[in-house]
Amino acid sequence: MIEILFDTPDRPVPATKPSGKWSGEWASQSPLNHWHRATEGGGAEGNSAYCALVGEDSDEFYAESTPNWWTPSTVFDLRGTRVSFHLKAVKPITVAPGYHPHLFIVIGYQDTRDHSGWYTREPLRIGQGCWALNELVLRPDPALWLRYWGQRTIEEVLTRVGFIGVMYLRDGQFRGVHATGVLGIDRFRYDLKG
Repeated sequence: MIEILFDTPDRPVPATKPSGKWSGEWASQSPLNHWHRATEGGGAEGNSAYCALVGEDSDEFYAESTPNWWTPSTVFDLRGTRVSFHLKAVKPITVAPGYHPHLFIVIGYQDTRDHSGWYTREPLRIGQGCWALNELVLRPDPALWLRYWGQRTIEEVLTRVGFIGVMYLRDGQFRGVHATGVLGIDRFRYDLKG
């Protein structure tokens, strides 16, 4: 099981590209890594801190775990596993019409430059004034997913997940969100068996 917590000041390590190669454990857009560790109001399930993703008319609005950029680079076969995480509107979130938060995955591209990505057909729940738990089983069923990038099948992408997170999309578009507000993310867990 992978669990991303925000209670310690040195984890997760923000993604950076210091020498032309990405590294790090957690990234967001836009702008790049416009997230911070926050404590106001506390995190989910009694945690002291959480990820605060800040939107200021943001063109893209997402945060992700980045195992493809870990040292060593890692991918996960997440077929049939569970993912769970908590979301909260720390400050009210406004977006362009039609955009909603979804779980998304992108294939790891260590040995391919095909950055195929899919997102869940059903939007996620965001708590208003409280944390909302989201739990999903990652089944390779195309009826449960929508492709937003590349040509790989959902089966292929779930077999080699290199990125997984929460993203606002509308009909496969992840740009033009114009997000303003603060999205809280906490206890991001994946590769949960059984």
